[in-house]
Amino acid sequence: MAIRRMEPLAHTLAGACLAESGLKRLSPLASSTLVIAANIPDVDGACYLHSADLAFAFRRGWTHGILAMALLPLALTAVMLLVDRLFARREPGRARARPIALLGLSAAGVLSHPSLDWLNNYGVRLLMPFSDRWFYGDTLFIVDPWLWLILGGAVMLAWTGHTRGIVAAAALGLGTTAIMLLAPMVPEWARAAWLAGLVIWALARARTRPARHPSIALAALAVASLYIGVMFGGSRLAERQVRDLARERGWAAEQVAAMPVPAEPLERTVIVVSGDRYLFVPVTWTRGPDAHLEPTVFERGAKDPAVDAAMAAPFVQGVRAWLRFPSYEVRPLPNGERRVIIRDARFAIGNRPGFGVIAIVDLDAALVPRPGPGLTE
Repeated sequence: MAIRRMEPLAHTLAGACLAESGLKRLSPLASSTLVIAANIPDVDGACYLHSADLAFAFRRGWTHGILAMALLPLALTAVMLLVDRLFARREPGRARARPIALLGLSAAGVLSHPSLDWLNNYGVRLLMPFSDRWFYGDTLFIVDPWLWLILGGAVMLAWTGHTRGIVAAAALGLGTTAIMLLAPMVPEWARAAWLAGLVIWALARARTRPARHPSIALAALAVASLYIGVMFGGSRLAERQVRDLARERGWAAEQVAAMPVPAEPLERTVIVVSGDRYLFVPVTWTRGPDAHLEPTVFERGAKDPAVDAAMAAPFVQGVRAWLRFPSYEVRPLPNGERRVIIRDARFAIGNRPGFGVIAIVDLDAALVPRPGPGLTE
């Protein structure tokens, strides 16, 4: 399973929509600054160049925490002022960037990033480097097409006044539509709704001039905020509904967390931590769980010395930092060796073979970890 984040498109559209809301007028290079700032915390993705385990250890940590939120805007502002100076040498009469404005825009763009990342069930370590505690919003699926549609439509209307903007908007529309039509997890009704949404935006573009004022982008940001608020409330309601169900059924619910479902705003799969197992309860939060539904069971795995040995392996220490709902399976191998399969229940919803696997550690007969299949990506 690959480590994912709130995918770059959502961050990019958020930065672009902020720019089109009127902020791009504050300074030359304002639009570029906002889009770059909205993505820059993901510089920690460079950890993949070293190893997947290092990426597990650092993703959504140092560059997403409060110290980075203070330092990254300063660094980006310095870079953008340098770019502005280079442009000024080529075009002496060009309007110069405003340092204070760029700093404010950099801060706004950078802060938008962990705010969006917090919304999904991968979480973010907001207090790094002072604390490695994870915060989970459990509000949006990692890829949310309705956020794309809301923000992307407003950006498209603003961009299509020139050839480059038309090409960019067309590429954006075709790429996202291909994902919606080809991804097997997307339900048919969502595909139809997506196409209808594109038609509405296209008709709006045909009937209006390209947006040269901030009202459309501001409206899109307001609608996106309302959508996020409703989704957050839906997750909290689903969790409360399942807690009530757990009391009725006599489940020992140590923890309850609502997992968003791809392209299904009204659906959640709620994970109940109950003793040595996880219970997956599907919920339509507008009406609550089926009172007669039996949950899907996902075993946490019994305590075993092989699990302790596997989790002590130096090449899975990043995995240990990432796990939220861990599950372990120990399989015997020839000659007394063991294989420990490490899963996270967040990614095993549906209980399908292979889903949720984070890493695999092979142990020799003395329970010494050795190179094996390693991390799954």
